[in-house]
Amino acid sequence: MEYRYKPSGVCSSEMIIDIENDVIKSAKIVGGCPRKFNRCNKTSRR
Repeated sequence: MEYRYKPSGVCSSEMIIDIENDVIKSAKIVGGCPRKFNRCNKTSRR
């Protein structure tokens, strides 16, 4: 199931998390701080 979260007070505009059987399958951070400060704006997959 995909969850979308819109945080406030941070650079990112949205977080998209895919969870199956209580396990995070992927997480994506949309938007973010300028590139030199942003090291987490990638999709993680296992």
